[in-house]
Amino acid sequence: MLKIYHAQGARSLRVLWLCEEMGVPYETAEASFFKPTDEFKAVNPLRTVPAMADGDVQMIESVAMMIYIMSKYGPTDLEVKPSEAGYSDYLQYLMFGEAGLAAYGNALVATRFMAPDEQKQNFTATYLKNAILKRLEFFGERLGGRPYAAADRFTAADISIAYIANGAKYAGIENEIPAPVMRYIENLWQRPAYQRAAAVK
Repeated sequence: MLKIYHAQGARSLRVLWLCEEMGVPYETAEASFFKPTDEFKAVNPLRTVPAMADGDVQMIESVAMMIYIMSKYGPTDLEVKPSEAGYSDYLQYLMFGEAGLAAYGNALVATRFMAPDEQKQNFTATYLKNAILKRLEFFGERLGGRPYAAADRFTAADISIAYIANGAKYAGIENEIPAPVMRYIENLWQRPAYQRAAAVK
């Protein structure tokens, strides 16, 4: 069974949500960056959340975990195949949710919570905030009011993108997410699988 090292609100939410959508059994274990258990550190010495173990397999990147789970425990309609229309959008937004959005938040969150007071509002923090918001505007324009990011159906790309609303809370920019993108995310939050995943502590 998959073992997912999870902290509520962290990127592990993506992996739990995917498993809930697919009906893949999993168990969770506590993951804390500040007070990591020895078990967690053994799986992920970087102490970043999430981490995942599947037998001898150990992984630390949430989007890579999603791809692994879909490939190993599928087939699933959450994955778009190369022969399908929308495949390029699916790949782009599956990666964009992390590389184009959430990754920019790491330093912004660290600055907000860990920097000395006189350094919390600096050039880098402002740049990161603006970069996230600019990319959300881009996504909202490309979305064009459609309910899903790719292939005219709910896919793993939507799970990847939607995480930004959780990360934005920690970055202090949750109220600045463009309205079209927030409507898109709030619609996804109505899915029972999301609600089950979000309730896991």
